Amino acid sequence: MRKWKVVIYKPAYIEKSTTNNGVTITTKERDTEHDIEIDVSALRCVFKTNATRQTPQVSMCTLEVYNMNIATEGDIISEGFQIRIEAGYQEGQYGLIFEGDIVQVIRNRENGINYKLEILALKGSKIYNGANFVRTSIAAGSQPREVIKTIAANSDQKIEVGEISENLSEQRLPRGKVIFGDPNKYLRDITIGNDAYYWEEDDKLVVRKTMDEIPAGHVVNYTPDTGLVGTPQYTDNGINITVLLDCRIKIDGLVKIDNEIIRRQLINVSFNKDGQIQQQASQKTMFDEDGEYQVMELSHRGDTHGNTWITEVVGMSREGMLLLQQSNISQSVR
Repeated sequence: MRKWKVVIYKPAYIEKSTTNNGVTITTKERDTEHDIEIDVSALRCVFKTNATRQTPQVSMCTLEVYNMNIATEGDIISEGFQIRIEAGYQEGQYGLIFEGDIVQVIRNRENGINYKLEILALKGSKIYNGANFVRTSIAAGSQPREVIKTIAANSDQKIEVGEISENLSEQRLPRGKVIFGDPNKYLRDITIGNDAYYWEEDDKLVVRKTMDEIPAGHVVNYTPDTGLVGTPQYTDNGINITVLLDCRIKIDGLVKIDNEIIRRQLINVSFNKDGQIQQQASQKTMFDEDGEYQVMELSHRGDTHGNTWITEVVGMSREGMLLLQQSNISQSVR
């Protein structure tokens, strides 16, 4: 049995009265500790979330809520500021798949009977949003792990550190260094120099080398009997995999499947202006010998009154990830 909870938040206020020269003035102030929760789980909700490793600064969600009463619709349109979606199964995986800020709300009529409220929400990042700033100094002798922790702790918007690879270089700074600017720039420089990458997971900074062992809890194994939907498909961007909706899958986590069931396709051949075949990565780099694919793109889709209840993944082998990272480094140097 499927299970879900869809909540929209609007602000709460408290009244404060002040008296001046015998005149009492009552004002309303925002009560951020007691935001009002509007639970729309009983209504038909259709949602789709999108997150990619290529654009980690933001993940997106569209939510459609059908046939809400007019008063509640008006409150959400005028004051709604955040949504939260939990989804999964009563007996099995269940948890948060999206929580983010509302950026647009519109009301549409789908047909002569049904009305729906359409909501676009985004989840930003303290690491990638471009609005954060760090100003600090790094002591001589510091190692990359210590530099990362110092940047996170001294950013204007504090960055909580979740995991930093134990395999980063142990080389120490020969002299002290001043850090002043966007934390994202400094984190990127450190990870490029260490053949590593970084992202934000559950609001925490994670730094990992491409060939680091993935924690066991981040590897989810699928077969046709354990949630795999349809046939995985090879594409030039990676392996497209569809499974029953699963909140456990995360960007940069691993999905394990049987390579024998992946549908192959012929390579796309393209030519340069001189008529020569343009070099491209071998298909072999896309396939992992153990069938373990790192999540590059992730989408959850569900319809609480319909049949859709899936998670879609684009995965890539560790070797393919390494080649992609080297390509990105080369492009940044140019």
